Amino acid sequence: MKIAIAGYGYVGKAVEAYLQHTGATTKIVDPEYYRILGKDLTCGLKVSDTNADGVIICVNTPQAENGECDISNVIDVLGDTHAEKPVLIKSTISLEGWKQIKEIFPSHTISFSPEFIRADTAIEDMLNTKTIYIGGGHYYFWERVFQRTTKLSKIIHAKPEELILAKYFRNSFLATKVAFFNQIYDLCEATNIDFSKVSTLITEDSRIGQSHTEVTTERGFGGHCFPKDTQAIIKTAHREGVDLSLLREAIRYNNNIRKGTT
Repeated sequence: MKIAIAGYGYVGKAVEAYLQHTGATTKIVDPEYYRILGKDLTCGLKVSDTNADGVIICVNTPQAENGECDISNVIDVLGDTHAEKPVLIKSTISLEGWKQIKEIFPSHTISFSPEFIRADTAIEDMLNTKTIYIGGGHYYFWERVFQRTTKLSKIIHAKPEELILAKYFRNSFLATKVAFFNQIYDLCEATNIDFSKVSTLITEDSRIGQSHTEVTTERGFGGHCFPKDTQAIIKTAHREGVDLSLLREAIRYNNNIRKGTT
């Protein structure tokens, strides 16, 4: 089986590493990748030239100026993909982005599969994946692609819209948790109480856990996903007349401490 991977950032590299353990052959479609290798750029410009059995889209979806998720790179790849080819989007997309994709490409059979890997440990995280989530068309095709590894224990099928929200709200919850523990730190500093001891006592509760409780010198949450994903889901909610007030406050507080103004 031959799979084209469009986009060779940390997600694309992690997907390639995973597929190497399934017996699939991969073809990278990313001009920057070929430029670094010093090869002819035309080698990596077109998905349609790969003759692949399926396409996995891993291109970046940055934050637009208005805070929404910019899916233009995803649309560019789909525009170069034959309608009959199974397509799996691993890139983060919003609800309105998914709606736009379906409107522009009504003849394409497209699936969505959110990734929950970290940029710094992407390949390791992907290789240790125990659960994969897939929604949309050609579900069984992609199930066959991914299920050929020993560490994978289950594949969960859900609607793409459900998976999109799950992706955004997982990251939003963790970002809020980071902000929450930074506020604990603020009070500990103001009262001259040992934050590390307080944090340990709190996270002894297994319902809370230790992940995303560290207070760094940069303060708050940053990185590749949390800032853009929290803003994007706020925009989606606003479109639907929903006020995500807890998350809005976490973002406001985070913006302040990241700028050092609190």
